[in-house]
Amino acid sequence: RAQHRALRRRGPRTARVPAMAAPRQGPSVRCRRFTPPEASIDRGKCLARTWADGRGGQCNRYQQPGNHFCIMHQAGGQGQEQWRVFGHVMGPIPEDKLQEFEKYNDYRGSDKVDLSVWKKRRLLSRQHAMEMDPRTLSNFVRDCGYTGEKWRTFREQINKNMVDKAVVVDSLMQEQSFDLWTEVVRMQRGEGEARARLLM
Repeated sequence: RAQHRALRRRGPRTARVPAMAAPRQGPSVRCRRFTPPEASIDRGKCLARTWADGRGGQCNRYQQPGNHFCIMHQAGGQGQEQWRVFGHVMGPIPEDKLQEFEKYNDYRGSDKVDLSVWKKRRLLSRQHAMEMDPRTLSNFVRDCGYTGEKWRTFREQINKNMVDKAVVVDSLMQEQSFDLWTEVVRMQRGEGEARARLLM
C-alpha cells in the first residue's frame, strides 16, 4: 500500500529516448560533399544537417536541454523527428535527399549558371591560406566572391579574432573542392553534348 501511494505521488514513469550524440555510421563518400568539415562542427549546437543552399550545413540553433537537437529538429513522433529529413550532420544522408543534393548541384554546374563569380575566384593552397594574417584572409574571401550569411559571419569573426582561422580555411578548402568538381561536371556535360551533335 505504501508503494502504491508513492507511485501515485510520482506519477507513471515515461520512457525517455536518449538523444543521439553521434551516428553509428559516418557519412559516405557521396555524403561528404554535403557535410561540413569536422573541425567546423559546433557540438554545442543542434547536430541536424541543413540544406544550406545545396551545400549541406549544420543547424545554427542551440540544443534542447538533455538533447543534441534544437526544438525544431526534435519535433515529430519517435522515428519521425525533423532532423531525420537531412540526417545527423556527422552521419549519412537519406538516399532520396542525397539525390536532391546531387541533382541540385548538377544543375548548378550546368551552362545555365552564371559563371562570372566562379571565374574571379583564385585557388589557394591550405598552407598559403594559413600563412595569411586575418585581415588578408578576410579580404581574399570578399574579393573572390564568397558571399552569403556564412561567409559574412566568417569575415566579421576573423577580423575580430573570434574564430579559429583553421575553421575558416577548412571551409574555404571545401568550397574550392566543390567548385572544381562542379566545373568538371559542367565540362564533361559540354563535351558529351558536343559529341552527340557530331553523331547526329
